[in-house]
Amino acid sequence: MASRTDFHQSLFQLYEHYVGEPDSSKDVYGYWLFIVGYIIGAAGVATFVVGYAGEGNPYTLIRISGVTAATGLAFCLLGIVLMLPVRRRGIQVSFVGLLISLGGVGFFAWAYPYNWRQLGTDYSVEVISVYTLGIGIIAGVTALVPVLTGQKGMFVEEEGKTDDPPILTGDAMESAQFAVFRDENGDWKWHVLHLEALAQSNESAVTRPDATEGIERVKSQISSAGLMELTTSAFRLYEDRDGTWQWTLARDDGSIVGSCAGEFDERDGAEQSVSFLKDRGPDADVIEIEGAAFTYEERRDQWYWQLVDDERAPLASSETGHSTQERAEEAAQTFAERFDQARVLDVEHIGVELCERADGWTWRFVDADDEVVANSTDEFDSRRDAEKAAEALLSALESASVTVAGEPTYELYESGEEWRYRLVDENEHVVARGPEGTPEHDGSAEWADQFGENARDADVVEIEDAEYEVYPATGASAGGSAASTPDDDLPATVEEPEPAADGGTTVDAPDADETGPWHWRLVTDDRDVVAASTEPHADAETATTAIERVRQQASEAELIEFENAAFQVYEADSGEWRWRLIDEDGNVLADSGEEHTSRGDAAEAMMTLKEQAPNAELLEIETAAFELFVNEDDEWGWRLIDEAGKLVAEDPSTHPTRGAARQAMNRLLEYLDSDVRTMDRAIFQTYATEDWHWRFVMPSGDTVAVDGEDHPTRDELVDGLDDVRDAAATARRSTIGDVSVQLYGNGEWHFRLLDRDRAEIADSTVSYPDREAATDGVDALTAHAPDAPIFAIEDAVIRLDGDDGWSWELVDRDREVLAEAVDSAASKDELLNAIEEVRRLAPMAGRVDFDVASFELVADDDERWRWRLIDEDGRTVASGSETHETVDAARDALENVRDLIESASILEIDSVSFELHTAEDGWVWQLIDEYGTTMAESTQTYANRTDAREAMNDVKAQAPDGWITFTE
Repeated sequence: MASRTDFHQSLFQLYEHYVGEPDSSKDVYGYWLFIVGYIIGAAGVATFVVGYAGEGNPYTLIRISGVTAATGLAFCLLGIVLMLPVRRRGIQVSFVGLLISLGGVGFFAWAYPYNWRQLGTDYSVEVISVYTLGIGIIAGVTALVPVLTGQKGMFVEEEGKTDDPPILTGDAMESAQFAVFRDENGDWKWHVLHLEALAQSNESAVTRPDATEGIERVKSQISSAGLMELTTSAFRLYEDRDGTWQWTLARDDGSIVGSCAGEFDERDGAEQSVSFLKDRGPDADVIEIEGAAFTYEERRDQWYWQLVDDERAPLASSETGHSTQERAEEAAQTFAERFDQARVLDVEHIGVELCERADGWTWRFVDADDEVVANSTDEFDSRRDAEKAAEALLSALESASVTVAGEPTYELYESGEEWRYRLVDENEHVVARGPEGTPEHDGSAEWADQFGENARDADVVEIEDAEYEVYPATGASAGGSAASTPDDDLPATVEEPEPAADGGTTVDAPDADETGPWHWRLVTDDRDVVAASTEPHADAETATTAIERVRQQASEAELIEFENAAFQVYEADSGEWRWRLIDEDGNVLADSGEEHTSRGDAAEAMMTLKEQAPNAELLEIETAAFELFVNEDDEWGWRLIDEAGKLVAEDPSTHPTRGAARQAMNRLLEYLDSDVRTMDRAIFQTYATEDWHWRFVMPSGDTVAVDGEDHPTRDELVDGLDDVRDAAATARRSTIGDVSVQLYGNGEWHFRLLDRDRAEIADSTVSYPDREAATDGVDALTAHAPDAPIFAIEDAVIRLDGDDGWSWELVDRDREVLAEAVDSAASKDELLNAIEEVRRLAPMAGRVDFDVASFELVADDDERWRWRLIDEDGRTVASGSETHETVDAARDALENVRDLIESASILEIDSVSFELHTAEDGWVWQLIDEYGTTMAESTQTYANRTDAREAMNDVKAQAPDGWITFTE
């Protein structure tokens, strides 16, 4: 209200300074409305001119400038109407025109450009018509109506016609005069003069029209005013302009010392308030709160405490009631102690709480609403152990992968410095694993891919002791001649196959089987390779033939052992004789280069070179032979060569001793007659230890998967492979770290946290309506995990709540609310400041009882003191109207008020009346309106009651006909 009055006064002062003295307030408002309209209209025109020269959207430019300019024109015209001598009826009609014109402006803003002229539905005529009608009404009030009717009095005041009385001359000067003048603040006050100053205004007016209006009101009501004589203090009951009842307490001199704190809908309510003050006021204690205090009240047989500041603003209150007041006081003191030490629990998204249980410590996730999101599964011996586990979890949770229970998944994980994988089926069983670790992630990923791509079509094979496996080596070089170049126009030709050393043939690449060159190997049931082919073969049949030749030659082979290089004399396939020098690894160092007709010729040619290698042994090959040899690393091995000296088979590995190499050779002989099996696809190889197991072997012989669980019988293993096939073929691949998140649910969805060994770390306590919502919840958890605070509630914490405004609660470790804020704050920073204020005030708060009515001394923003009366519920019943510089002065004034309350009578004001009051040195009078407001008062104190009454009667008789003069 004060700001509105200041604005009103500023407008009048500026008008008086730059224009002149206004005749009425509408002159001032009309002038400033005209200025505002002019500025708005000019802004619209300027916007169009400046924008038209630019590169902006022309439709938007016209729309904005049109709305602005049209609005400014309407305001300008209305301002002119207000400045002209137009009657109230004309102003009302002008406002109707303003609303119509603004409606036209809004109509234009909606219609342009898409419903204007050629675009869309054309509303241009309607828009212009509405706006023109509004402008026409405003202009017609002052111009057209007087011209057309010839009567200026309908809307416009006629010249010379006024409600003021005629100029008084002669004896008429005996009537009263209202002299209006400025006070020291520049506001207007008035005196009633009749030979002397008899009365004066009680309050100043901001403007001259306001002063005139107040005088006219006094003149119209003073003649009917009654008379009340007050010799003691009194309560004035009156009905205000808005229909509510109020009261004031006045001294016997008419000055107001107190008033009711609220308004009452009924007269009885005001009377009850007065009765309460008269009954309780004289004996009520004075309560003084320094800083803060605890108050106690009983509600429904329960006692509650509340912390209030020195202005009785509530800062905190108890959440639960107590059986006695003593218990409530103990709770208040406990609150003060706990609150001072409690930390602020500021969880913006997610936090980790360390909790002490009977058997140790655990942790749990809590969200911003302090709701438990997930509980840890493990318990820890100490709080520090639980904290370390939470810290490790949070650091790993940000990058945690998300899997879904019931969906087969390849989980790739790091174990030590190696990467491994496992296959988890829809029942959460690990049904397959990688056979071993790989140094790189891609190695295990490739194994998982191979298993998934080949599992459905893989055969189930059981190897009894050993078997020959004939398999394609896709991509291996088969030897032979190269195909023709792209520039060759002739068809590609292929040479005749060359016999392979082991009895097969080496072929050119174009003639190879579609699956690629073929090889064979002899493997045991535990996948030890006993022997393998040394050359590729064109097809599986050729490779099988080579196996038969190995069987034949190995069964007839003799054992030859040498540790150094050796000369061999052998008969070639053509029947001629040749020689060669081989090292201990079987590598050919030199050969005869030509064929000889007899062994002797070959031996004689060889002896020529033997002189250069005297340590080389002499070997004569008449049949196939096994050779035991030692390589440069002192590792031993064996090889099978035919009677022509060609390599037929060899040991796929080396051995530390000659004996071990011989044992390996004997294994070939042991398994020489094993079955032959073509392995053109991957297999599930079953084998038994104490239980049955399987391994998944690719045609290359690489084992890429093994089973994840034992099987008591082979039949059960085979029956379960169908599920393994389906899981392997449909599983998606997921790389997991130290922690992974798994979604699970049937109807409602939850999540759990798993470590790299699939052991459960934590399980969610919240549920989600669908998988998407659960995924969003997990995403929020993982996104905010790095910033999650870790905390433990030793005694109590201050929990923040920002759902509906910002507030706080003091809770213990069991989440029992011990206290809470009474009012909410607009922002988090404001709430934190309020918490610090409670921390400061709570320890020093004393005890205050408001179980009876009490007086309280309070200071305003200007450090001025006044009193107020508070009832048992803490509501303010009455407050002092006068302020004092010090609290002692306010206390002294209150003691005087007690006496006034006790002796005060009750007056009901229902009309304007004169009141006669006793003053310190005489009598004074006041004119009070029906709302209890002082309209005028005597200018002096009269020696006796009679003089005061005569002056009052003189004003009553002369003022209604008084005339008004203004002086600066």
